[in-house]
Amino acid sequence: MRVDLLSTAVAPLGSGLGGGVEHMVIQAARQLNAQGHAVRIIAPLESAADVPELLTLPGRLAPTMIGHGHDRPLSIEADAFLVVALRRLMDQSQAGDVILNFSYDWLPLFLSDHLPCPLGTLVSMGSLNRSLDLEIRRIAACQPHRLAFLSAPQAASFGLAGPTRLIPPGLDLARYPYNAHPGPALGWLGRIAPEKGLEDAFALADRTGATVMAFGVMQDRAYWDRLVRRHPTAAVRYGGFLRMPALAEAVSQFRALLMTPKWLEAFGLVGIEALACGTPVIAYRRGGIAAYVDDGETGWLAEPDDLDGLCAAVERIPSIERAACRARVERSYTLAHYGTALADWLAALTAEPNGTEEAVA
Repeated sequence: MRVDLLSTAVAPLGSGLGGGVEHMVIQAARQLNAQGHAVRIIAPLESAADVPELLTLPGRLAPTMIGHGHDRPLSIEADAFLVVALRRLMDQSQAGDVILNFSYDWLPLFLSDHLPCPLGTLVSMGSLNRSLDLEIRRIAACQPHRLAFLSAPQAASFGLAGPTRLIPPGLDLARYPYNAHPGPALGWLGRIAPEKGLEDAFALADRTGATVMAFGVMQDRAYWDRLVRRHPTAAVRYGGFLRMPALAEAVSQFRALLMTPKWLEAFGLVGIEALACGTPVIAYRRGGIAAYVDDGETGWLAEPDDLDGLCAAVERIPSIERAACRARVERSYTLAHYGTALADWLAALTAEPNGTEEAVA
């Protein structure tokens, strides 16, 4: 079967600006290729990935939906990458092919009714925009097999009535070394941008005296500079944007990983990357993070924006068995789990051309 994977439209693959979606697209290509499918990723120019086939196309990158505004109208640029890519797919796709869309955008959802082959969308964010919400609800009501989500809290944010298909990401555990004896520092991973809530990691470092190592793409330098000025004594150190295997080695040394999102985190790939190394997660109970952080077993959850609760959780880190963190990923978030979930989704997309099959939990 020919399977085209439409990558995120906000940034080239490999830039880090696409967040966990980049990982999911690349691993989906590898898993589906190993299952015998002819797989191609379609991504913006300057993308780079070690995959069987990568087609890069020109076009304007899409603005991120974060901060766009719930009621603000969506715009479609005629020369956008997404338009170029979808036009190519409309011209080349045939009956018997499948398209898996990883772009969080209205246009692929709308065009799924007008292609010669099934198009399924792995929704990568929670509810952010009215137009997107309406289209997701429309498809969920009439053709639920075309949608998959990363976590139950993310899917719930759209107010869907029926059951939903969940396809969380998976990891190659061989690339994540388990470390039973970490260093003293806490870690923080993510794009350096306001919605990720790095200011709370600075505040925690101020209050507790802990050292926090921050790694990620420097998306908003002005935001970082404001935090440094606001917390001159906080021991927060920026280590740059790390790629594998350096990322896993750094994460394995953390006493714990802090996750402080100010928005509904659909899943939070960095959380399971930490657990895979045996590193517990201290986080706000916001979005999909709660799917893998079990209080007292793989970390601790504080209520959203409860800095006191976050600081108190840091004091309880020694009670976490790091082996239990690794075991949590082994049970649910390996590449084998991810590949099986994708294979089941392909079967659902191709089994009922009229879209009458029901979604699965």
